[in-house]
Amino acid sequence: MKSNFTLRLMRNRMVSELPFGFSIKYLLVILALQLLQFNAFAQTTQTYSSTSSWTAPAGVTSVTIECWGGGGRGGSTSFNSAETGGGGGGAYAKKNSFTVIAGTTYTVTVGVGSTGTGAGGDSWFNTNTTVLAKGGNSVANNNTSGVSGGSASSSIGDIKFSGGNGANSSNNNYGGGGGSSAGTALAGANGSTSNGGTAPAGGGDGGNGRTGSNGNGLPGSVPGGGGGGVRTGTFGSQTGGAGANGKVNVTWTCATFGLSSTTVGSDICSGLTASINL
Repeated sequence: MKSNFTLRLMRNRMVSELPFGFSIKYLLVILALQLLQFNAFAQTTQTYSSTSSWTAPAGVTSVTIECWGGGGRGGSTSFNSAETGGGGGGAYAKKNSFTVIAGTTYTVTVGVGSTGTGAGGDSWFNTNTTVLAKGGNSVANNNTSGVSGGSASSSIGDIKFSGGNGANSSNNNYGGGGGSSAGTALAGANGSTSNGGTAPAGGGDGGNGRTGSNGNGLPGSVPGGGGGGVRTGTFGSQTGGAGANGKVNVTWTCATFGLSSTTVGSDICSGLTASINL
């Protein structure tokens, strides 16, 4: 049987021979780290409501893009007795995967909702050939008919849905409701009588047409709802509801890191610290 003195000598020898200059307790910690393996996943979505840019973070090689076009305006009147139709909602387009280069800056264009007779603006990422959602159409002045939403067939992406159509007006009764924008899984809802279309999940509602009293149409909701038409009565000038701005979502997953072992360039004395860089 070894003496206590001999055991102490053996223990001290073991500690002195540790490459890290640690006690056995610290050695066990290092061994545990060597056996540790983990993965870190962090998905991030950045939403744009106006035109801007996006820079690819380090380690990111692809992104998913979702776009909604801007909504069209409801019809306005200029010294005319006509009630007017509702504007069309913006389309939706999604690109499942687009390759990016870390550190590179990409243009993000968000379609502006219409306040005139032109269509709502188109939304896209990088260029208008990468992924694009068309804006909804606007009603001409003094026009009683609703107009179509942004077209899926004219949009670009792996998944595409059209915006809802605006409703027709009713003479001396109401302006037409605006069409909703498309959702992430369904086409936009059409306006009905004076009611704006109720959007599917992810879309923006159409604005209601004016009813009950003379006045302007109501605006659509973001993203991309079409504006409602006016009620003029016998004579007057009213303004159609504005189309809502579109939207762009950029989604990416951060790089995966694994820790399977640790190395130290030199001995670490007790009381000092070391950093592990991933």
